[in-house]
Amino acid sequence: MAKAVSKKVQSEPVRKAAVSLAENYLTQQLAFWGLALLLFFPPYFRGLFFPAEQETALIFAAFIFWLAWFWKWLRQDKSFLSHPLDYFVFAFPVVYMVSAVQAVNYGLAINEVVKTLLYFLVYWLVSRLIREEKELIAILHAIYLSAVGVALAGLTTATNIITIRDGFLDGRIYSSFQYPNALASYLAAATFLGIYFWWRSGAWQFPAGKNPLWKNAPAWLRNFNPYRYLYALANFFLFAVFLGTKSNGGFLVFAVVLILYFIGMPRGSRLPSGIHFAFLAVPSVLAIWRFLAEVGAGRMGLAWLWALIGLAMIILGQLFYNFLERKNLFAWIEKNKKVIFAGISVVLVVISAGMVFYLVTHGGALKEITGEIRLRNATERLYFFKDAVRMFVARPILGWGGGGWQEAYHAYQSYLYSSTQVHGHYFQVAVETGMAGLLVIIGIWVSFLWAAHRAYRSTGESLSRRTLVWIITVAALAIGLHASIDFDLSLSALTLVLWTMFGLVRVIPAISLHGEDSGAGFGGTLPGNKKSIPKKKSPKKYVPPDHTGLIGATIASLAVILFAGALVLAGNNARQAGEYFQQKKYNLGLKSLQKAARLNPADADYHSNLARIYYQAGKYDLSLAEAQEAVKRSKYNPQQYNSLSALYYNNKKRGEAMASAEKAVALAPFQVKWYEGLARTADMAGIAALEAGDPVEAQGYFQQVIGVPERLTKKMDSLSAEEKQLWNVAPLMSVTPSIQLNMGIARYFLGSWPEAEADLQAAGQDKDSSGEALLWLSILRNKQGRAEEAKDLLNQADALTPGLKSDYERLKKLPVLN
Repeated sequence: MAKAVSKKVQSEPVRKAAVSLAENYLTQQLAFWGLALLLFFPPYFRGLFFPAEQETALIFAAFIFWLAWFWKWLRQDKSFLSHPLDYFVFAFPVVYMVSAVQAVNYGLAINEVVKTLLYFLVYWLVSRLIREEKELIAILHAIYLSAVGVALAGLTTATNIITIRDGFLDGRIYSSFQYPNALASYLAAATFLGIYFWWRSGAWQFPAGKNPLWKNAPAWLRNFNPYRYLYALANFFLFAVFLGTKSNGGFLVFAVVLILYFIGMPRGSRLPSGIHFAFLAVPSVLAIWRFLAEVGAGRMGLAWLWALIGLAMIILGQLFYNFLERKNLFAWIEKNKKVIFAGISVVLVVISAGMVFYLVTHGGALKEITGEIRLRNATERLYFFKDAVRMFVARPILGWGGGGWQEAYHAYQSYLYSSTQVHGHYFQVAVETGMAGLLVIIGIWVSFLWAAHRAYRSTGESLSRRTLVWIITVAALAIGLHASIDFDLSLSALTLVLWTMFGLVRVIPAISLHGEDSGAGFGGTLPGNKKSIPKKKSPKKYVPPDHTGLIGATIASLAVILFAGALVLAGNNARQAGEYFQQKKYNLGLKSLQKAARLNPADADYHSNLARIYYQAGKYDLSLAEAQEAVKRSKYNPQQYNSLSALYYNNKKRGEAMASAEKAVALAPFQVKWYEGLARTADMAGIAALEAGDPVEAQGYFQQVIGVPERLTKKMDSLSAEEKQLWNVAPLMSVTPSIQLNMGIARYFLGSWPEAEADLQAAGQDKDSSGEALLWLSILRNKQGRAEEAKDLLNQADALTPGLKSDYERLKKLPVLN
């Protein structure tokens, strides 16, 4: 009996340990596969470019973070940050938070905080949840398979099988990213992963001995390896669609990284990977060239026929590769590589000479290539970078806050262009976070490359391990290098891939990688060694669990979820408000918009929309108050100041109205509409001053109107010939009919009637200004004593713009200053 009791007592700790292990495993798996989903789905949500999707992803990431920390708590693991890369990645959202305090647009700054928090959480989860090689490979497969789906989505939307808004434009594939250059960067990284998976699968076979279906199959079928065919076909879609983006920068970066890829590949993996890429490139180039041509001609069936031809060529290429492998051709190539290299060099020289000869003898082709690839895009980006440097110098320590470039670039641009992104991620980080952020992003890359170097060196002679480290490094470089010349990393789906690569390099030395000699052949064999589970030593004394880390993680997770959730609810309420206003449900729309402003008080747009709604309802005091709140949150937006100027005028604050109109011009000096607004405001302020009995003040306002053309001319004269040539988003600035109208009004009151008549007649040629121009011509004719002509002009004005007659009597009574 005593023995039975003893057995029962002893079995209780064993049972508890088993339950604990089961909870441990289940929690880790839930968090791990949640992370995999977080990496798989974002590309399908517009590349996670827009705040609403980013906020939702952050909520999901925060929940996974809590699960991961709960798993760590079960294991009594209290570590949070330990590696230099950990600290630099953690510092990235911190510096954006600090910079947000003095941001020029608080709403945009909050959006960047959301993004950088998301990046850190994904990095941290990757570097903590992965414990084995199979889990690392699963994460890479989540990225890879998602990219294959994105590539297929691009082809199907190009042929109208599915509809993705802006998924295919002007013969270029945009897919779900809706931006071809970012898509190119994403697919380039995925292509490198695909080449690695193809190489790695070389020695995989179906377990024929375990499957009775294979028992009596022919030898060739028992030895058949389908994995390489599957990877080859998937790689075809990736690379073909990559080419279909027609991204010049993407092609350039891919070529550079491809060379680095083969230089850094361990011996034994270069040759098979190189042959696979050659067999991949030729069908992809041919298929996508003809595919896009047929799509352009509207022949969708023929387009897919060319895609099928490409797939058939891929299969034939893989069959030929297998034949060469069986004939030991690779061993012969290895022995005679010097001769082969010399022969290939000769062929490349001949091809290059032929291309040079063709371009020299076909000047139009050379001009087209250099004009498209080099001159326009490269020159524009250089101006973006130059203007970004000017902004960085203006605020060098903490920058302009997240979204600072988008908010303020019009005030610093060298000529008129429209680009809410710098087209260079590192320049954008410098603008938004100053030297602090620049040092952090440099620290991230330096510590990543250092960690990759250490991981590569620590692999010893293991071909498989070295290749794995190198492919992760190359994928990160492909994304990071292209980000230096474009705004790819503004699409969070792509940035998550980059931060995942950072986390993978960080974790590789610590995880259980099997097979020291795996990958010794061309296939990169990865034998499934059994794990030995060491016995844990019993602790000498009971150590109570430490709940501090779990409590802190719970509080942090809840804070992030509540923060992001409030932003999501704010966006939902704002959209609901828009629907209510369209349905003429004013009160419901107003309540929803007010709720949105309460949930996200940093967003200037909510306040500017409230200002507009209050103005339409005749609540001018409330409208002005909301416009002032909008300007506080969006300090460099000329539209906010233009709206504020109109509201100041309606509230009889002429000086403030003029100051706001001048501010709008100062913040966007190459946009003529703000000069039009300034001239209009000055005229209205002058008329109001006359009505108030202050002719001196009125004269000052009218003189400001007269000075507008000179200001325009001076600004345009500051541009070089190249800058004027690059100016293509609007006509070059000149005196517009709106400015002529307001100049005519000002000159009328200043007594310069011949000039006023010329200005008003010129403005009358424009349909938008003709009614008011005729009204003022009528007033001028009345002052000149030509009553009949004045009456006729007034009738014409009223016919064009009904209601103008009501102002005639009031305006004609105003005194002329000279």
